[in-house]
Amino acid sequence: MFKALASWIVLTVLLAGCGRNITTNGSPHPIAAVPNGQAIFQTGIDRAGARVTAAKPPLRPSCAACHGADGAGGIHLPGGPVSADLRHPALVTQQKTPYTLVLLERAISNGIDNQGKPLNPVMPRWKLSKGDLHDVAQYVLTTLK
Repeated sequence: MFKALASWIVLTVLLAGCGRNITTNGSPHPIAAVPNGQAIFQTGIDRAGARVTAAKPPLRPSCAACHGADGAGGIHLPGGPVSADLRHPALVTQQKTPYTLVLLERAISNGIDNQGKPLNPVMPRWKLSKGDLHDVAQYVLTTLK
């Protein structure tokens, strides 16, 4: 038993040093993803200092500028659209087809919602590295309650 526990601790420390995910009960547990995803969401700049860009110039420079720092949305944007609520209940528990990490990444980068329909064109089609896209989607799904 001690040997198994020691092996688990060593594996956990090694995986944590990689800066990505530790798998506990079969689901990913964010380590470095959350701080980077939070930085991107709040400021539009990743932890390496790179500003995120979009296919067309966005109305505002970050997710939080449209959806609010807490992700609650409800911000009236030019032309009439109102920003979506990105908190967990709105994206997961109140949806017939809940957003998963993959579906949220698709919405962020391609503007396609969880039902396969295009989002309002005011939603930027963000151009992010695969890691940054994963991190911001992970942050939204796991942190915004």
